Amino acid sequence: MPEPLADTRNVAVKKKECAIMSLVPLDAYFATHGWEAVSTQALPPREPRLFGVDDLPLSPAARRFLSGAVPGLYQHQQRAIACALAGEHVCLTTSTASGKSLAFYVAGIERLAADRNARILAIYPLKALGREQEERWRMALRAAGLPVTVARIDGQVPTSERLALLREARVLIATPDILHAWLLANLNEKSVRAFLQQLALLIVDEAHNYTGVFGSNACFLFRRFRHALALLGADPRYICASATIADPAEHLRKLFGLHFTLIGPDLDTSPKHPISIHLVNPPTETDLLTSVTMLLQHLASGAASRFITFVDSRKQVELISSILARPQDKTPDDDGDGDPEASTARWDDLQRLNVLPFRAGYETRDRDAIQDRLTSGTLRGIVSTSALELGMDIPALEMAVLLGVPDSATSLFQRMGRIGRHGPGTVVIINSGDVLDASVFANPQNLLTRPLAEGALYLENARIQYIHALCLARQGGEHDTIHTALRKTTDSDFASAIHWPDGFLELCEQERLGTIPVDLQPMKAESGDDPNHTFPLRDVESSFKVELKQGPEHRDLGSLSYGQVMREAYPGALYYYITHPYRVTNIFVNTKSVLVRRDRRYTTRPQVLPTQVFPNLSASSVYRAVRHGDLIAAECGVQVREAVTGFKERRGPNEFLSSYPLDFMKTGLNFKLPRFTRNYFTSGVVLTHPALSAENVKGDKLASLLYEAFLMLVPFERQDISSTADRHRTRQGAIAEGSAFLAIFDQTYGSLRLSGRLLEGPTLRDTCARALELCDQQPDVLPTPETLAAMRALAASACEPAVALSFAADTTANTLPGDGVRVILPGSKGLDVNRHNEEFMVEGVFFRPDMGGLAYKGRRASNLDPAAKDYVAIAAVVEIPGESAMGVYSYETGEIEPEE
Repeated sequence: MPEPLADTRNVAVKKKECAIMSLVPLDAYFATHGWEAVSTQALPPREPRLFGVDDLPLSPAARRFLSGAVPGLYQHQQRAIACALAGEHVCLTTSTASGKSLAFYVAGIERLAADRNARILAIYPLKALGREQEERWRMALRAAGLPVTVARIDGQVPTSERLALLREARVLIATPDILHAWLLANLNEKSVRAFLQQLALLIVDEAHNYTGVFGSNACFLFRRFRHALALLGADPRYICASATIADPAEHLRKLFGLHFTLIGPDLDTSPKHPISIHLVNPPTETDLLTSVTMLLQHLASGAASRFITFVDSRKQVELISSILARPQDKTPDDDGDGDPEASTARWDDLQRLNVLPFRAGYETRDRDAIQDRLTSGTLRGIVSTSALELGMDIPALEMAVLLGVPDSATSLFQRMGRIGRHGPGTVVIINSGDVLDASVFANPQNLLTRPLAEGALYLENARIQYIHALCLARQGGEHDTIHTALRKTTDSDFASAIHWPDGFLELCEQERLGTIPVDLQPMKAESGDDPNHTFPLRDVESSFKVELKQGPEHRDLGSLSYGQVMREAYPGALYYYITHPYRVTNIFVNTKSVLVRRDRRYTTRPQVLPTQVFPNLSASSVYRAVRHGDLIAAECGVQVREAVTGFKERRGPNEFLSSYPLDFMKTGLNFKLPRFTRNYFTSGVVLTHPALSAENVKGDKLASLLYEAFLMLVPFERQDISSTADRHRTRQGAIAEGSAFLAIFDQTYGSLRLSGRLLEGPTLRDTCARALELCDQQPDVLPTPETLAAMRALAASACEPAVALSFAADTTANTLPGDGVRVILPGSKGLDVNRHNEEFMVEGVFFRPDMGGLAYKGRRASNLDPAAKDYVAIAAVVEIPGESAMGVYSYETGEIEPEE
């Protein structure tokens, strides 16, 4: 190993930084406002170690750049550059602010210096990161003496200007969304194909951020991109950067379908400034939200430091920011006592307020304005979800306030990495009172040793696969566009040199032949001839758009997923957008539109029914099932039903309940149904045990406890998984009708099969053991002795040997032997898959030649006219396992016999 050089750059850790920062003046604030200090931990500084570049076969251009930029390389930089020069695909997984980007610049300079026609594509998951890196690329190339054009294309760049930028650029900076929605959608353009044919290097920053739905979509996006490159004769090298995650090699293999050489933390010789971490309990005399906002007001009013606050929900981001904005508002009526026009959003707020919110779902202009102020250093503070965990270099942030302990060590280190980049930093972690926080605060020594985040990528989700099959393989799609441009023939056969996940090529063939499954047909109809724009990368479904329509005023106020609509923008809800409240007046599910009007700064919370889960325990829907003594555990397909029945609204000290349907004359809100419901199909793990059916066992509390214990062991994102308790509605083998069960399930439509990790190896046993530990630490976590006894029974059974279990063969096929067809009985209901799984009450079954066969007559839930009937082909209405009564329709007699 080469000997390290002495560090002469002006980033050496000064002696005064060796002492960990104190909380002054926060220590005095905490002492006088009832806060309790629980623990203080120190991340010590680290001196840098530099290595020479003489052993690297660098071009003169790269040496010019390095001689002016750095006196030497950190070891991880040196190793990454060496591997890139050898033609390997490389990924750096070192800590935040360790100089990973320098390896990008050197690898890029080498490619550009070696080939005057070479192009480079650098992909950053946030526009703000791309904008930040654009100027740094220019500086690096100038220092190298290369007269190379750098261009950036993201959603802010007008479509009319993009092709000209692409023609001139030898280094293109883009978001993955641009690849999906614009670059691959314009392969008919000669300049797009020319750029791809000359692509020599692909850079992907923040690779750990490609997880969940976004990451699973990106897996197919990068393969579509590789497919296009292969057809055009290009084979670029890849260089990536990522936070430290569990099993990065497997994550990268799933993400790109390629093998990467990993440069890990063991080679990181970059310097670190000291960081002090303080765990604190908020005052008991005031509610948590009030205590937190008072603390942030104190920080914002001081002149000593700038701060970033992380919270885990979009709604908390908006409420905290709204409270912080009130002292700066010039309107007198923001308490809700005056004209609601007084609290109309001031569109100069983004330039006027000294603390702003940040989350996903903002309009482009608003998000850009916030990011501009953040990077320019003109904000006192920012309140954010995990959206700002990524590696933006935010100037002069000295303090991070975390409301709650992050679920994974990866997330914790990413959040702490926003500070301490240019000097010592302070992290304050506030006990939010949930199960995870209580566990960590009871054992603060475990804070920094918890599990790393896992790459949550699932490539068998049929809906995700079909989005990309439409983009790639539909008639006239990306594949055909390139063949046409190259004057090659296209036919119904689809072939690819890329290794695709199981089932994808078959789905591409079905799309080209017009034989796609019925449950995917609504997606095809929705996408028309433009799936690249219809389906965003960051969700499995198209998003709801929030629209302000009040008099002549018409503005877009962000986007929401269906799940977020259920939590934040249900009928009558107060939806906050950049600190301002808007009342949801109507929702149009079929057009994905949420209409709002301006309102006062009240707050609402939904009144919900317990989440219902309908397990499908037929043989083809069970992924795996085992028996541990009395405990039956099955991972299977499930239908999930969420229902909002109204909302509670707080106005100052008063709280009011509004139940659906809403009275339009009293409220001005147009919602006439008794429930606002979402039904979706996913997968989950269903746990059945006799102890769960005992009297006074609170299954919902048990499910919640197991959910928390599971995420402590396998820290997936909370929005991807949920839990509930329910009862089996039919007998299934050894499971009796009415037996209680617990369910841990995916919240992604079509499933990512994350919850299935519960049945891998010893995870179920360990999860139950961790749940019992939480019971010992927090005696009130379960409300009754019977519930605790049930938890102990589950844990005891989970320790017994696993025996494989099978369920009965399917009975769900519509066509039966002879002339019988399986149907939903009149008087029962199913889900209309062509109408976003809306409930459909069946009144009769008839032969309809215009529908190509049998059809149901009945009413959808949204049809409030008893005289009006809806007719739907039977294939478009699916049964609800255990709830739909089924029968057999005879073509010969036209009669329906109940199913045995």
